[in-house]
Amino acid sequence: MSNFFQLFVAWGVLLLVLLSLYLIDKVNTLYRSQIPAELPPTYSDGLFGELSGKKLWDAMSGIPMAGVDPQTVVNLKPHYEPVLRQHIEQTFWEGYQAGKQGQDSPPANKKMIPTPRGSLESWMPLHHLTSLYQAGVDFAKADEADLLRLQQTVDQVTAMLYARTSLDLVTPYSQTLLVHPGAATASDEPVHEAEMPALAPPQEPAMDLAEKPMAAEVEAEALNAKPAHA
Repeated sequence: MSNFFQLFVAWGVLLLVLLSLYLIDKVNTLYRSQIPAELPPTYSDGLFGELSGKKLWDAMSGIPMAGVDPQTVVNLKPHYEPVLRQHIEQTFWEGYQAGKQGQDSPPANKKMIPTPRGSLESWMPLHHLTSLYQAGVDFAKADEADLLRLQQTVDQVTAMLYARTSLDLVTPYSQTLLVHPGAATASDEPVHEAEMPALAPPQEPAMDLAEKPMAAEVEAEALNAKPAHA
């Protein structure tokens, strides 16, 4: 009887252990299902390494970064300029499209910018982005009187961004941004035949009355010049 009881207890303990392992595994499975999938890194451009987002902006703005060689930052400046340019242009045209659709929502600080090596998270100060975005909104419904103000806004904001990152701004952004998409110049528009003015028939130049011989004088001269017949 004692042996049977010991065997029964052993089987009971084994079943409890198996049940505990099953419950632990079930709990772990439920816990993993509730955790969102791990987000991919915010940068995939190997050239900039771990510099992305605000950290990239701070480094390009001259703020010393721990573990980043200052000379590396200097070498990355020419590669950062296209990233900054795309961020500026995308923000402006997003505002332009919002203005066309009658919408107006503030832009975000961050934007994923495509690069030849992948993509890179770009960050810029919100007050600069808001100015560019609003300039795009205003440009969508601007008239000639507003163009000078928009030109000054776009050029001032972009000049400050380039100055903050110690980059050279060769061509003002107003020359490329303040152009409506699909706008045709006057020289590109064909002149329809119906719109062309009709040509007047050629006219003889007017003669002065003093220079025009009278009809009687012409007839008299013709008679005098005629030879007399016998």
